[in-house]
Amino acid sequence: MPSAIIARVQSLLNAVVKPDTRQQIYTNISSFANEQPILAAFLAIQFALSLTPLLLFVSFAAGIVVVSLVVAVLFSLFWIGIALLLLIPTLFVTVSLGIAVWIWAVSSFLVARWIWNILPVNVRGNTEVLLPNGRKAVFTKSTDGIGGVKGEVRDGY
Repeated sequence: MPSAIIARVQSLLNAVVKPDTRQQIYTNISSFANEQPILAAFLAIQFALSLTPLLLFVSFAAGIVVVSLVVAVLFSLFWIGIALLLLIPTLFVTVSLGIAVWIWAVSSFLVARWIWNILPVNVRGNTEVLLPNGRKAVFTKSTDGIGGVKGEVRDGY
């Protein structure tokens, strides 16, 4: 089992740093330690004693980053949910108003087209149309063409 772990660590290390490069670093460190033993011992002691606090600091910083990202995502999701609670009824109202305006526009167009088909375009004078409710619509056309039309609804005969 330990040999499998060592082999796995070795393969991961080989993936990060090539064996030739790693061997060159070992050779440089060894030659430096042989040339400057006091300085090498000082640096080795400093590295050994500072490694634990550095690793703790890096793990603390990474943990803070992870926690802050999780909190930021949860905070964002919370406020997005609140915004959705306001957006959905607003969309319901605006869609309802849009449908009402569309119905009004289509019905106005249909009534205008019906009136246009009833009125002769090149005729001047009055035109009376008996409506189904017993009243009559009276249209007065003062010019030829499209303009000059006035209309009103009056009581029946």
